[in-house]
Amino acid sequence: MAPKEKNPHLTRIGIFYDGNYFWHVSTFYYQFHERKSRLSVGGLHRFLKYQIAQLEGTSPELCKIVDAHYFRGRLSAAEAAKASGDVLFYERLFDDVLNSEGVMMHHLPLSRTGKGNKKKEKGVDVLFALEAYERALQNQFDVVVLIAADGDYIPLVRKLHALGTRVMILGWDLEHEGDGRRDNTTTYTSYELLEEATYPVMMNELIDSRAFRSDPIVNGLFVNKGQSEERNREVKGRPYQAPQARTRPIDPATVKSAEEPTALAKAEADTPTAEATETIQLATGPEPEITLSVQDSLETPEVKVIGHIDLPEHKPALVLGEELHDGLVRGQINALKAGFGFIDVGVKENAFFHYKSLNGINFNDLLVGDIVEARLSRSEKNQLVASDVALIEE
Repeated sequence: MAPKEKNPHLTRIGIFYDGNYFWHVSTFYYQFHERKSRLSVGGLHRFLKYQIAQLEGTSPELCKIVDAHYFRGRLSAAEAAKASGDVLFYERLFDDVLNSEGVMMHHLPLSRTGKGNKKKEKGVDVLFALEAYERALQNQFDVVVLIAADGDYIPLVRKLHALGTRVMILGWDLEHEGDGRRDNTTTYTSYELLEEATYPVMMNELIDSRAFRSDPIVNGLFVNKGQSEERNREVKGRPYQAPQARTRPIDPATVKSAEEPTALAKAEADTPTAEATETIQLATGPEPEITLSVQDSLETPEVKVIGHIDLPEHKPALVLGEELHDGLVRGQINALKAGFGFIDVGVKENAFFHYKSLNGINFNDLLVGDIVEARLSRSEKNQLVASDVALIEE
């Protein structure tokens, strides 16, 4: 497959943070995850440049963040001063981080709810959507990044698409059981919101993937990682490639051809591919001796073969879409992205599946070319969707 032609023009990026969502995700990684570190705003912006560069067929140097906004509800100064834990100090500290990265802040006062007189955000999502749409109209972004999880943002995504603006959703699905001192922590991204996006990216899948454990850009998503800017720009003397869907190296004992939907991880980027061939291997031992005896007449020469040839065992052709049992059909994975993929089920339309649709397997263990069984249905938008996806051996 020929490489995508690079776009020589500037790619203008606008970023919009749902601050409460971003804070919950950052706190999860700081308190519950093995990394024990908060998310870095600067590292996230760097990651986005590399990620968008690959998706848009350009270079990170031509991907520029021209606008960034952060939205969140906030306590008044008097209320924050009375709160425990130096709330004012840490709010000001994070304000400094956002200012240093050129992120404009939008704060609304928290409102009291009826139950327990608890403070709660009100109107932040409306302000978020209106500001994002107005800025897209004025600045004509090429790509808008929404760091948000709520399905209420679907109308915004559709409006941005109507303007010709591509939309990337950064999503996290995180869950942690609380202990006696902490409440349960759960953060999910709307499945419908991911479906609407031009570029849906499930960040927890990338961050937790072993393939990217030593990736400098992924590690740079967290503060205090000690990675210099120059190290982030180059890996082992080669231009850095942003992490995409994972794939396994080709097994030399079984050569297959598979068109990769996205760039490989850096450790696997140089793995060669080959056309599918059927090989006949000679049995171990010396090469077979061949002797020819040609008579004076016009008879066919006698050919004597000394040796043994092992022919491969004949296997029936793989039938995609074949019904197996309990309404499940056979399919083959032909594309994997961050948290979702597509399955060839023997018809013109590929079946979409989400990592929540898997049965007994981890998304990071799936590879392009894997044979699976799945249950097919139609979504409300008449899209072919696979559920109960499980690996099968052929």
